[in-house]
Order: sequence, then C-alpha cells, then structure tokens
Amino acid sequence: MMNLSTMLLLADTPGKKLQETLGGEIGSIFFLAVIFISLTLFWKRAFTAFIGFALFAMLVSVFIFQPEMVSSLGSDGFRWLFEAVLE
Repeated sequence: MMNLSTMLLLADTPGKKLQETLGGEIGSIFFLAVIFISLTLFWKRAFTAFIGFALFAMLVSVFIFQPEMVSSLGSDGFRWLFEAVLE
C-alpha cells in the first residue's frame, strides 16, 4: 500500500490540470491573433513585416506549445552530426 507522500507525488497538481485545460484555449487564441495580424500586414502590403512576423510566430508557437519537439530536434541533430564519433 502506498503512503500519503507517494500518492501526493503521483497526483496531478492544480497547475498541471490548469495547463491541460487552458492550453488548448490559449493556443486557439494565439492562432487567431496570428491570423489577424498576418492578414492585417498582408492587406497593408507590408510583405517584409508579414514574413518576419510569420517566422516569429512559428518560432514562438513551437517553443511554447511543443517544447518536446525542440528537444527532440536538438538530440536528433546532435546524433546526426556526431554519429561517427558516438559509434
């Protein structure tokens, strides 16, 4: 039988529950803001600002909403570069 401290460590924290429930909503709002700003820049024919903002939004979305993808890309890139040394 597990003691109380082990059960507390295995339980979801309120912050994790909040992140799971609001993560999708915040992602949707972020995506809506990116679409609105991109369309505004495109409509004003500020193509350089549009491309810069689009690249910035892509980087921010990957780092905030999928950080595990960044770490896996880093480890895969390291393995690819140094596979001869690692073997």
